[in-house]
Amino acid sequence: MAKDARQKLIFFASWTGTAVDATASATFEGSSITAVTVTAATFGEQVSNTSGEYIFTYSSTGSTWKLSGSAVTIANYGIVVTGTASNNDTITVNYVASNGGWEALGKDVDDLSKALNPDTENTKNVLGESAFEHKGYQSTVGLDTYYMDPGRIMYEHLLDVAMREAYAESDLLGYFAEAYFTSASGTTMTGYCYVRRAWIVPQSTGGNTAGLSIPFTVNPQGGVEKKAITYDMVTNTATVSTWTD
Repeated sequence: MAKDARQKLIFFASWTGTAVDATASATFEGSSITAVTVTAATFGEQVSNTSGEYIFTYSSTGSTWKLSGSAVTIANYGIVVTGTASNNDTITVNYVASNGGWEALGKDVDDLSKALNPDTENTKNVLGESAFEHKGYQSTVGLDTYYMDPGRIMYEHLLDVAMREAYAESDLLGYFAEAYFTSASGTTMTGYCYVRRAWIVPQSTGGNTAGLSIPFTVNPQGGVEKKAITYDMVTNTATVSTWTD
């Protein structure tokens, strides 16, 4: 019998357990610019809903804004500038596309498992009779490497709590899903998952020259609920919905 592919079983984490709307924020550098605003939905349409950092530079030659060297009309991107732009002024937009709210774990490691940590006990009485007691599991998932990428769903909040060394339930209690995929079409996989609450606890900050890393441990808690899941292999994000038998 053939072995199942490892990619059929994937772990996911989410801070909210629900879908996340697109967001966009803008900063600027310019002596005569006083304010810049950006509309996320409009900006997303222009960048094909691709998360990332976008830098617009003003050129006094032709009075144009340029993105990646090409002239653009910033109003088409939902950007409104208050003030007068000067040569080499810049606008930086950080855009995060809407998504299902769940991030696939394991992008930076080649081995990832859920440790069940069963609480068991074997006893033997004076009559020579043996007994086995199983008291349940205390499962954990440890991500030894998690490079910080502004395009990742877990990024911003994880970075914030790690640097503040926050430990309250409101800071660290999120959601964990263990998914098993039964079909694939193109870059989309579908299947089912079991969802539960989980403490998502950063372990350290720093890393090597490959990038800033914040390893963390997922500590699932409580009962599980079966859900349907759709996974986009390109963005490493998933959408969880109601399961129908």
